[in-house]
Amino acid sequence: MDTAAVARSFGMDDERVVRRAIRQISIGDFAHLPPLRDLKTLFNNPHHQQILQHTYHTFYLDHIAIDEVTARVLSVILLSRQCRCRSLQLHRCSFTDSGRKVFFSALSIMAEYPADSHSGVSPISAMSSPVAFKMGLGARHQMTQSRHTGSHALVHCAQADNMAPMGLYALELCQLGLSDKKCAWLSSVLETQPYLQLLSLRDNHIGHTGIRRLIAPLARGCRKLSVLDLAGNMLQSQGVRILAQFLVTSGQGLETLDVSSNGVTAIGARDMANVLVPEFNLSLKHLNLNMNQLEGSGCEAMGRMLVQNQTLEVLTLSQNNMFDNGCQALFFGLESNTTLKSLDISGNFISHVGARSIQTYLQSSSTHTPTNNQPGLQSLNVSANSLGDEGIDVLCGGLSTNRHLIDLIANNVDVTDNGMQHVCKVLKAGAVNTPSLLTLSLRHNYRLTRNSYAQLAEASKANHNILRIAADLQFEGWDEVWTKVEMILIRNTVYAMERYRVPLLMVARGRILLRDITHSTSANSTGIYSLPIELRRMILIALDKHSVLTRTQHISALNIACNPANHFSTKQELLAAVLANDYAFVQEMIKTVHS
Repeated sequence: MDTAAVARSFGMDDERVVRRAIRQISIGDFAHLPPLRDLKTLFNNPHHQQILQHTYHTFYLDHIAIDEVTARVLSVILLSRQCRCRSLQLHRCSFTDSGRKVFFSALSIMAEYPADSHSGVSPISAMSSPVAFKMGLGARHQMTQSRHTGSHALVHCAQADNMAPMGLYALELCQLGLSDKKCAWLSSVLETQPYLQLLSLRDNHIGHTGIRRLIAPLARGCRKLSVLDLAGNMLQSQGVRILAQFLVTSGQGLETLDVSSNGVTAIGARDMANVLVPEFNLSLKHLNLNMNQLEGSGCEAMGRMLVQNQTLEVLTLSQNNMFDNGCQALFFGLESNTTLKSLDISGNFISHVGARSIQTYLQSSSTHTPTNNQPGLQSLNVSANSLGDEGIDVLCGGLSTNRHLIDLIANNVDVTDNGMQHVCKVLKAGAVNTPSLLTLSLRHNYRLTRNSYAQLAEASKANHNILRIAADLQFEGWDEVWTKVEMILIRNTVYAMERYRVPLLMVARGRILLRDITHSTSANSTGIYSLPIELRRMILIALDKHSVLTRTQHISALNIACNPANHFSTKQELLAAVLANDYAFVQEMIKTVHS
């Protein structure tokens, strides 16, 4: 039966049938769908490609009971060339035996469906093409406490995605109750996913036996894997040792590994640290060991690793019972490291004694010649430690000569008004010594009073660098004080734009895009693109509140700004063309800031 016949049987046009089927699937109503054969006809009709691909490019299912009938419907979606599912996310779903067999069988043969033959693009060339589909993997683990939404921001890559080979690029199987025994379900799936870039098995019950079962299929089938998320399982140190062996033998391309909340002890930390050295030629950039039991000896192993490691950029060690001795060992190793950009040591019982090692590190690393790619931490989180006023004073001693730390997070560190005076002194010094601190977070420090925030406003006024301050205001009349701080931060943002010669401010709902537009479609190497990635991110966050464009306007603005046929003699002409009626609003905003 063709799609028109299916539509006639429902008394409506075929597009309405497809939309109704999509709506029923989204709410879990599988009982009132068209017969499976008719559904397959509808979902394989090229006329419906746009709506199907938009809906199922990232396919998210939450709290669904998957029996055989449901599994067959889902298989139609997964195997449809019109849907082209790239990211599959299953959260808190359950399976019957028959449903599990059907569903995982469909996953196993997804990648056997090649790209359309007329595209003339081989799987290899499609994957290596700069315009081919690529999941937002790095964003996934910088952001994330929120759910991965991967590929929605790639408007101009839609046609290239059609040329990319069929198969999953991201697979999330979270809170499914996967045990060591049930890991056998995944073996045949992982062996047949040559394009998989992200695998998340978060919040299951996988132990060292289960991960051992998965390693061989991962090594054979997932050669492009760059993100592996195993947080919230039961790997313990034995499982981490198996992962370390996998990194050496088959995981050289892995860039992000999350083994937080897995009961890992110092033994597991040593096993992992032993392979993160140059001789094994690994590519790991992000390592998350949150909420384990590394303690001081495990952090000492991490410190020794940092002396030699040349790839890690983000290391997260919060809630590991580090104490002062672990902090000292970690920062002693960090003094010799030139690649780590972000470190989280929150919730580790660190006092002013451990803070002295941080001060020593900041002072020693400040002797480097400042450059855009200058070695040294750019983000440091010391929240939920008992630093007190004495610890904050010690940290400020390091910040006064700092030339690379951009983001300092010191939430819930028991600071009082006395400690805030030290912070304000550092901010005021920014007008003279120009330290690089751009964002400061002091939330959940409930002993601070109105006087502290008034001092903070005055100190910020003298500082032309700070772009963001996060704090809790628990007093009456805080509005007046905080309005001053916000206006100062907006002023500094405009200064930053002018300082780095950003030629285009494009304001879009939910995001700000700072772009260099030349006579070609690619951005050149000046302006915002010459800045360190963390600095770009801070400028974008500071500008984010001024969102004026809808999604449709945003797409239109992208087309105008990136069209090489459009020539503009001034930045104002380009802004006017891109922002259209919203340009007047932006002009007023900038005029207000300058005044």
